[in-house]
Amino acid sequence: MKILKASAGAGKTYRLSHKYIDLLLDSGKADAYRHILAVTFTNKATDDMKRRILKDLKECAKSDTDAEKMLVRMLHDYGAFAVSTIDRFFQQTLKAFSREIGQFADYQIELDRKSLIKESMDRILDSLTPDKKELLDWIKDSVKGSLEQGSKFDFEDWLYQIGSLLKSEEHRALSVALGIDDRELYTKERLSRLRSECDTIINTVSGRLAEFGVKTEPGKPLDFSNKKTLLKKNPDLKEYVDEVLQRYNTAVLVRGLIFSLGLAGEFYTAFDELLKEKNLMCLDESNVILKDIINGSDAPFVYEKIGVRFENFLLDEFQDTSNIQWDNFLPLLKESEASGGYNLIVGDVKQSIYRFRDSDWSLLGSRVAEQFPSSDVENMKENWRSAPRVVRFNNSFFKMASGRLGLSDLYSDVDQTPKNKDMDEDAGFVQISFCEDQNAKVLESIFMARENGALWNDIAVLVRNNSEGSKIASMLIDSEIPVISDDSLKISSSVVVRKVVSLLKAYDNPQDSISRYLAESMDVNFPDNCHSLVDLAESLLRSVKDKEPECFGSETLYIQAFMDDLQNWTRTNGNSLRGFLDHWTESDLSISSPEGESAVRVITIHKSKGLEYEYVIFPFAEKVGLFKDTTRWCKLDAAKYGLDDVFGGIYPVRLSSRTANTFFSEEYQAELERQLVDNLNVFYVALTRAVRGLHIISALPTKKFKDSLNKGTPLYSKVSDLLYEYANSMDETRIGKMPDFHEIKRPEALNEPFEASYESVSLGGRLSPSADSWDYFSDSGEAGFSVSHRLKGIVMHDILASVKYASDLAKSVNVAVSNGEIDSALRDTVEALLSKRIAAHPEWFPQVGDECRILNEWTVFRKDGKPRRPDRVLIREGNVRIVDFKFGEEMDKYKDQIRSYANIYRSLGYNVISASLWYVESDKTVEV
Repeated sequence: MKILKASAGAGKTYRLSHKYIDLLLDSGKADAYRHILAVTFTNKATDDMKRRILKDLKECAKSDTDAEKMLVRMLHDYGAFAVSTIDRFFQQTLKAFSREIGQFADYQIELDRKSLIKESMDRILDSLTPDKKELLDWIKDSVKGSLEQGSKFDFEDWLYQIGSLLKSEEHRALSVALGIDDRELYTKERLSRLRSECDTIINTVSGRLAEFGVKTEPGKPLDFSNKKTLLKKNPDLKEYVDEVLQRYNTAVLVRGLIFSLGLAGEFYTAFDELLKEKNLMCLDESNVILKDIINGSDAPFVYEKIGVRFENFLLDEFQDTSNIQWDNFLPLLKESEASGGYNLIVGDVKQSIYRFRDSDWSLLGSRVAEQFPSSDVENMKENWRSAPRVVRFNNSFFKMASGRLGLSDLYSDVDQTPKNKDMDEDAGFVQISFCEDQNAKVLESIFMARENGALWNDIAVLVRNNSEGSKIASMLIDSEIPVISDDSLKISSSVVVRKVVSLLKAYDNPQDSISRYLAESMDVNFPDNCHSLVDLAESLLRSVKDKEPECFGSETLYIQAFMDDLQNWTRTNGNSLRGFLDHWTESDLSISSPEGESAVRVITIHKSKGLEYEYVIFPFAEKVGLFKDTTRWCKLDAAKYGLDDVFGGIYPVRLSSRTANTFFSEEYQAELERQLVDNLNVFYVALTRAVRGLHIISALPTKKFKDSLNKGTPLYSKVSDLLYEYANSMDETRIGKMPDFHEIKRPEALNEPFEASYESVSLGGRLSPSADSWDYFSDSGEAGFSVSHRLKGIVMHDILASVKYASDLAKSVNVAVSNGEIDSALRDTVEALLSKRIAAHPEWFPQVGDECRILNEWTVFRKDGKPRRPDRVLIREGNVRIVDFKFGEEMDKYKDQIRSYANIYRSLGYNVISASLWYVESDKTVEV
């Protein structure tokens, strides 16, 4: 095991790429790439790593025939080139265990947890009927309690917050780590008992304090910080307060959470039902499920299931790994090490800024080395990215800042040696500005860089959040500066997309005057018969393009992204136009930033991680605080504090200075330390993106901080306070001179740049019914036998395949007519025939509302991996009926076919009660 601790710009991608190629060429195996897994955290990083490996391998191939052969083989077997995001690798692994987790193999991974939470809570609200008195009373008490405390109360927002807390990655990870099942922990009975215990503590303490003349307020914690004189005068009161303060405040805090947690049971039920109905799985939950599967299993079993054996692992950006992800990797790495494999872990604790996604920098900091005692740890000291003056500034500032915050150990490797070969020792520019008008300073900095030859896309403005980014982008646009920002990358910023959405609204609701006016002004005729929501959107896109073709060229990426989102949504949710419009209103989707665009990039610090820019401007630096109140899931050890065992569990605690006087004080202190690391890391990532120039801009510090600094006891509340202290120690706040950007060696532009386009062509008029369509059917309405059974079978089969319930037949026949598969004159004849056949088999074609899962043409896999697709499968309480539609003569091979379907479902644990061949024309059934 090799652990590389690589600071910003240290060339870790280069090292990782070369190690990959070394493993390829030294293995002696022609398919070595099939047994090396390289993992990183974003799709862009995955693409970059693949390109880097292939580029370096191509260079080797110029002088090495083995490398040339390997390159050709990899390109011809590209799908087995295992460079993946960590989530994708785990999803592929989990797919292999679909049977073990009780899922069908075609389940979808849902990334948009917010919409699922909202829909689950909507279902709870819809279910609030008078017969659910207990739940209604519980909600009423919750609302009453919030109003009594004088707090603002939004019922729907309150419900959403509960769902978000219960479905947070942190909550799931902590529950798994502690072996807690919160479906049992948060039952109404248990929470009622907990409330009673809280009330006992609160009433007892309140009564005793009243004897001392101290009044308590319902729902408010005790605070004696401003009553020191009272405590001094009454030693007995002080002794009692010292004894019960944390106990009382903990009871108040926990009691305030009880009503929210009481909805956990209803929420989990609604959420699980929603996932089951839509055949979905949440991304974060999949990691936990996989952990349960892998835990206790040996690596060969896992490899047997996924069909490939990895001998070497290269894990990049390891500081962003969560504990659950590491637990899932651990047995595979242990197996690799035991088998003599080589494993490489690369990361930087100083760039760990994704704790809100449950990343844990302590894994890289120490724990991996403890679990692999023989591992070789190397600190990469070079910086190949930034100019020498930029590197030396960062070395000096972060050494000082980490020392002030007590983080010297974590930043012990912050010193780097500049190695950029294109720059001399005096190259580089750093400026620190404290001012009132930061916007003006940003503009001044941009124009100063432009005067020295910077292109627009050499410049990046880094911001803490999207709100700041929007303000900066608007200011730059007003100054006629081209900008690419997160707002400009939103799909909803596209003029074409907004027009199509407005037209969809007009189609859905003709009473919408604004949307209707747009449709009328564009002279758009809505199509009469669209087979799907996607077809409708395509038709409207063509109308917009016909009217305003000039809009399409620059907005292709947005249009493609919009149609991708529509396709993905309809795949899971069907063709509900109103449902999609609701989804669109709540979504906030963006396209990836186009490369090479000549514009200033306004980007959040988190999104800039891994990127570099010639000139970086970092305004609003004071926005990076050192600590802010935050809600975290915290364990309460009842036995440790002498509480009734009903208090034991985990709670979503708002960690703040008030929490210091509760039994959650240790969690508060730990969170304080973690946030110090998080926020200094954010600053580190921001200041290490620059290649040639860096300009940090901040508001002036507060008088309180200046006074404390002058007294020699600085009270830091922001990272910019540390920057101010550092700047005060400098002779001047400008280091070096503005770079000459003309010196940059730029790649030659392509002579014929690729231009994306979005083509949409209607099928109308391109397909027409066959001249002998009438011959498909006899005068009696029965299918004729004089024409091609294959052609007839295709048409009839397609109709039946789209019928879920018996009532769907008319719609399916209409679609076939619209598609040109059946002449409109034959519509009634076809429907009458199939209606008669379907009515004769209610066991295969149930009515709407029947609690039966119906799978039309779903792919299942044999043990050898070969796919099979039965026409129709009905599942009810573990029992399965399988039916295959046949047209024409009976054949024995059909029996083997349906028999194989039955065997697959039996191997999946189902009870197959019938497997039938249905010869539709004669209505003959053959049971196998």
